[in-house]
Amino acid sequence: MSIVIHNGTHTTVAGFSQVDMPQLLCSSSYTKNANDELVFDTDEIIDGPETPVFTIMSPEGVPYDWEALEKQWQWIVETKLGAKLEETPLVVTVAPDITPEIKTQYSELALGRLKVPVFQMVSEPLAVSLSLGRNTALVIDIGAAKTTVTPIIEGTILSSAAIRSRFAGDFLDFQIHETLKKTIHGEEKEESSSSNPSFSAFCNSRTWIQEFKAYMLQVSPSRLQEMDSATVDMLGLNIPKNFLYQKRKTVSLTQKECCLITEGIFQPSVASSQFANEEGLSDIVSKVVKKAGAATTQNSSTSNVTSAEQIHTALLTNIIITGSSSLIAGLEQRIVNDLSYQFPQYKLSSFANPLVLDRKLQSWHGGVTMANLPSWDLGDWVSRKDLETTKTEENY
Repeated sequence: MSIVIHNGTHTTVAGFSQVDMPQLLCSSSYTKNANDELVFDTDEIIDGPETPVFTIMSPEGVPYDWEALEKQWQWIVETKLGAKLEETPLVVTVAPDITPEIKTQYSELALGRLKVPVFQMVSEPLAVSLSLGRNTALVIDIGAAKTTVTPIIEGTILSSAAIRSRFAGDFLDFQIHETLKKTIHGEEKEESSSSNPSFSAFCNSRTWIQEFKAYMLQVSPSRLQEMDSATVDMLGLNIPKNFLYQKRKTVSLTQKECCLITEGIFQPSVASSQFANEEGLSDIVSKVVKKAGAATTQNSSTSNVTSAEQIHTALLTNIIITGSSSLIAGLEQRIVNDLSYQFPQYKLSSFANPLVLDRKLQSWHGGVTMANLPSWDLGDWVSRKDLETTKTEENY
């Protein structure tokens, strides 16, 4: 039995590989208590004193606080799961484009400092794809700090064609905050007085902003500025929606205003003229498909699929939409609508897990799938002996 850990930029998910559901969801950020110990439990952070909140993962999904990550893994495995690091195989999910140097740091942490017996890093999009029984897929992962679009052909990630975007969940958090700040007079002054902005941002994103996303946000089926008034009325976008802000004030926004917030994911210039629409979600998905076709035909030895048209067909009929920020109502259909416009000659097929919790846990479930492969030879397992051998070879 292995322990599987998924360190997202927002949430960390952990549990045993032989169990269907994880045993722990905690923060990928931390605070320090009075004894200078790191606190990772989300509720404990929110209910605790107003102290600075620090993040473990960078917006690119790479650790930049390795000491905190080490302490978090120790806390997860030994305190929360009741296992021993020295006796338990460990599997972690990682971003698809991490460098060899980062991989070495992961191995050093797990095998060298924490002394786990065997260790495996699994690429998040590949793990998600294989866990859904697909070795070819276009994985669109919309998380907190980033959106990553990754093409996979016959079990191989086409890294050169993958694209990452900063327009994701945290971007929406900011847009929601700004929208309500304009709507509720005096709120800007109240919140700006906080002595710890990082603590306020942490609490907001995990309380009322999370509720706003779940109950208020939606995505329009096409570009808002291209809709005439008759279409807006037909879609019911002028109908108001009410939200109880921080359990003390009711805010009323039309469905169109709610759609305008999410439109920034697809057309960033809607949020600010400093952003380019070419960085919008549908545009980068289209770019990835085209780049994958070009990359594969240039290196046909890596695949039995050789033409750009075949690549486009394979990817567009295997679209996987995942990540907690992909749960916004209408988002999947908008992606399909936009891609249908850009690739009218292809039939599109998409999958987004309809279960909210499963969608949020998709990367962890992917790691579990990789941990439970019938033969360890099929996974990229590394032992302490392998690490020592590598170090010895590097010294010569």
